[in-house]
Amino acid sequence: MTLRNNLLKGALAVLLSSAALVQAATATAGDAAAPTKEQLRAQMHADRAANHALAKKVRETLFKTKGLNDTDIAVFANTRTGKVILAGTIFDESQEQIAQDAASKVPGVQSVATQLTLYAAP
Repeated sequence: MTLRNNLLKGALAVLLSSAALVQAATATAGDAAAPTKEQLRAQMHADRAANHALAKKVRETLFKTKGLNDTDIAVFANTRTGKVILAGTIFDESQEQIAQDAASKVPGVQSVATQLTLYAAP
């Protein structure tokens, strides 16, 4: 993977995990007993593990999908919302729709957003 894709993955992972933390904090704001730091940490860990598992299922589906060979697609998932983000490089514009369709068929996926870029030869 390229450095750009690695940086993009890291940035999206931070955004998804921070969104989960904000959701957890606002959901418990009305509760009388606020969760402890350890409970929040455990919930964040569980959310992160679930996000990775969903992203892995989508990656495996994309890998098995005809028409997506030689692509470099990273997958970011949020299990709370069911949102999946596809980022990376494709060689043909039709591959974007193929990837979206394949990802949307994975159980647990509610919506698919793409940030795929068309490869431009140097």
